[in-house]
Amino acid sequence: MKVSTKHLLITGIIISMAIGGLLAAVSPSHSSAGNLEKTKIKLETFPVYPSIEPNVAFWIDMFTRYTRSQGVIHDTRHLNRIYEVIRLDPAQTRTASKKNREKKDAVQKKYKRILVALAAGKPPATPEEKRVAALFGSKAGPKDFKKAAHRLRCQTGLTLHFKEGLIRSGAVIEEFKQIFRSHGLPVDLAYLPCVESSFDFTAYSKFGAAGIWQFTRGTGRMYMKIGYVVDQRRDPYISTQAAARLLKRNYAKLGEWPLALTAYNHGVNGMLRAQKQKGGYEKIFNTYQGRSFRFASRNFYSEFLAARQVAKNYKTYFGDIPLQKPVLVTRFTTRGYLPAHALAQDLDLDLNTIKKLNPSLRSPVFAGRKHIPKGFELRLPKQVPHKTITRIAASLYQPRQKPSKFHMVQKGDTAGGIARTHAVPLNALVMANGLSRRATIYIGQNLRIPVQGEVILPEKLALTKPKPPLQAKKPAKTPLPPETPPDIILPPSDKKTTPLPLPLAKYPAKTEPRPKVAVAPPLPDSPEAVAKPISEEPTINLAIVTSDLKIERTFTQSHQLVGIIRVAPEETLGHYADWLQIPTQKIRTLNKFAYGKTISIDQKIKIPLIPKDMDRFEELRYEYHKEMEEDFFESFSIAGVDTYEIKKGDTIWLLCLNKLEIPLWLLKKYNPVMDFSKLRLRQKINYPIVSSPKEFQIQ
Repeated sequence: MKVSTKHLLITGIIISMAIGGLLAAVSPSHSSAGNLEKTKIKLETFPVYPSIEPNVAFWIDMFTRYTRSQGVIHDTRHLNRIYEVIRLDPAQTRTASKKNREKKDAVQKKYKRILVALAAGKPPATPEEKRVAALFGSKAGPKDFKKAAHRLRCQTGLTLHFKEGLIRSGAVIEEFKQIFRSHGLPVDLAYLPCVESSFDFTAYSKFGAAGIWQFTRGTGRMYMKIGYVVDQRRDPYISTQAAARLLKRNYAKLGEWPLALTAYNHGVNGMLRAQKQKGGYEKIFNTYQGRSFRFASRNFYSEFLAARQVAKNYKTYFGDIPLQKPVLVTRFTTRGYLPAHALAQDLDLDLNTIKKLNPSLRSPVFAGRKHIPKGFELRLPKQVPHKTITRIAASLYQPRQKPSKFHMVQKGDTAGGIARTHAVPLNALVMANGLSRRATIYIGQNLRIPVQGEVILPEKLALTKPKPPLQAKKPAKTPLPPETPPDIILPPSDKKTTPLPLPLAKYPAKTEPRPKVAVAPPLPDSPEAVAKPISEEPTINLAIVTSDLKIERTFTQSHQLVGIIRVAPEETLGHYADWLQIPTQKIRTLNKFAYGKTISIDQKIKIPLIPKDMDRFEELRYEYHKEMEEDFFESFSIAGVDTYEIKKGDTIWLLCLNKLEIPLWLLKKYNPVMDFSKLRLRQKINYPIVSSPKEFQIQ
């Protein structure tokens, strides 16, 4: 049965009789039908304005009609202006991705040529030119065609992703609704993850947004704990509480849900500027030209409306599909630091079960580099009694967390010397850092020092060289996640397991795990080669953090110990203040920075120190960068290397965000000696081509 999109979308949450009463109260008897309709729309919680109806219909089609094997070539301003639907290779391989990208580009160039010709006044001659011209209507002029030539885009169908997301949502959607209800918010906000992540609990973006609500680190830290051991953005329930608070804050500042939801994507300050300039949502949608108000922000509310419509009426679009069921768990708050391996062994649980039920625990916990932290609320299968967990945990508690140790390679260092200094096996150091068989190291690298109890296997990250010819070595094969990633929450009866990235050994209960190291092939010679300068075009080792993370020197200023550090990519004054547990203003004052002044990569700044906090500052700084890089390479891989030539108007930030679509820290890895603050016209930059086996991408 064909359902009228407009009819289903306009159906609001207000009872028709109440609407009628309100309309009678606010509308004079001579009001036109148009005014009545506008008033009705304003009374909707999530109004569907006439100007966005075509966009909403477009996204409904993307979610329910078109698949991965179809690409829709369309106008970015008028989404109902569809030029062509092309066939794509649905395989999730690098070859298919490259072939699809080339096909999309070729078709868009074809239509650009047609539109440019029409803009120049050339009468449409071929059937294809006539068809394109007809899409604009008889009143279209050269300016319309000229603008449209720069508004071509291809959207891949999302039906399978959306359907899989709906299935996953069954495990959590009712609890999400209850969370929003408890905050006094519309319960339909619980459908927003359909747009953000398709309810993929492992979702991670190239720019560091994590979890089903896709919180960035900066925004997430306002509401959640985010660190090397625990990242609550990945916990579906904690992050939903955070999303409710953020959306409530947006609504309080902006006063209407279309703007509050758009602010979830565009930022509340950005929407406040748009509101001040244009007023209500519909005027912003139709006329706002903010520099960063691009396709994603402009369409975000329309996408939400479409996703909400489909999710609430999924049987109409997909039939009676079986949704996942919630699972009952036993909740247990730890009173000390727990080794995950020993806990799993003593509870007779598979380690993957603990991992899936506790997605906020990061991989170092399950690799043995860190303990489950003190005060953490563990979720375990319901059949495990609380008393049993209490008894077993009491015998396993450790007094402190394992430290994160690293060594920044200095001039004259050797891998063997570093291993001896830190009393670790050389092979363990080599494997933990993905070093070559000759254990070649470079000045400025931060080598991770293995810790007690860790089982180390060789890193499986691609190693590439930025030296021409710009072609990456073939990356080591890593297991790709299945088309439908396993749900985080598994029923107790489900005995299936998914291999962890690192095989883990079981340790004796009731004792600190003994150090165990996987055996690597013997090195041919004793690796005593002196560390090379970074300028000697080193192999890019993606397993090693390369930023300068050490405090360069210290001195006393006005009876205050002061350290000098060099700013690394993705760092802010707020990070330093957080690691030092001091107000940001204290760092600004020390450096005489005006409020709002930003810092740049490689800039030297002063930080106030207490001697006992110096090592802790460096450890937290290292963990921040290591966490960011580990998360990225769990979701993405490097398919190759290419070059980009700097053009007029390029800045390093806009280049990363809009053209290369990679984080700044990754670009820095491939250009270690380049000064990003002084880009030159026609300067060539090496950049990696990033690929992912999972492609839920709306924007």
